[in-house]
Amino acid sequence: MKHLSPSLWPTFALTACLALTACDAALTAQARQAEEAEAKKGNVAADVVAKDAPAEKTVVASEPEAKVTVSADTEATVKPEALDLESINFLVKKGKVKNAAELEKKLNNPKEKLNTIDVDGDGKIDKIQVVEVQKPNDVKVFELHVIPSKSKSKDDEVVVAYINFVPDVATQKLVVTATFAPIVIGYDTIVYDYYVPIEVKGGAIVVVDNSPFYGWLFLASRPAFVGVFVYTAPAPPVIIIEHGWHHKHKGKHKWKGKGKGHHGWH
Repeated sequence: MKHLSPSLWPTFALTACLALTACDAALTAQARQAEEAEAKKGNVAADVVAKDAPAEKTVVASEPEAKVTVSADTEATVKPEALDLESINFLVKKGKVKNAAELEKKLNNPKEKLNTIDVDGDGKIDKIQVVEVQKPNDVKVFELHVIPSKSKSKDDEVVVAYINFVPDVATQKLVVTATFAPIVIGYDTIVYDYYVPIEVKGGAIVVVDNSPFYGWLFLASRPAFVGVFVYTAPAPPVIIIEHGWHHKHKGKHKWKGKGKGHHGWH
């Protein structure tokens, strides 16, 4: 057996290294070609499945319809003088009404001249319905709803004012505030308020005032008031039906109506 000369060992090592490197490159190339071939087969199979399968619909979720927000300036169409809110608040303050039903009656009485609102512009004064909202801590809110005379429908009603009754136990005062709703021009600049002393007895609010209105307002277990608006229907036409009358004269002679066509008084 021939032995390699020591002087040739570096050359032999370099040659062997190059041969091994070339072999590794060849193996890597073969592996890459095999992976590409498998990938092509997979793509072809996927294409076949996609062609055979029904087309999938793409659903685009529509955005929720945006709510139209109308600014206060745009909504404000009712003049404040169309509702005498100061006098309405005064009626409550001075006990001129005993409860919400009487207040509603006065609001809709043309002789009181408290309301001249015409939201639908038909030339007729619209009715006002008082709707009470009872909140925690004995807070009461009267909402004044206007029912258009043209439609006479609650679906078309608008709130024009609020009367808030807020007991302040810390200061022992009932704060009463009357304000307009955003539909009224300058609603955020007009406030009518006052306060009356209260006491808390057995957890109940007692207003220190002789007005019967407050006694009704804080009556225990009283249901929230919801007024009933009534538009007076025109009176039906009067139909007069004449009937024949048989009248007896005094004396020997008797008179009777003759014929079927004679009617009326004789």
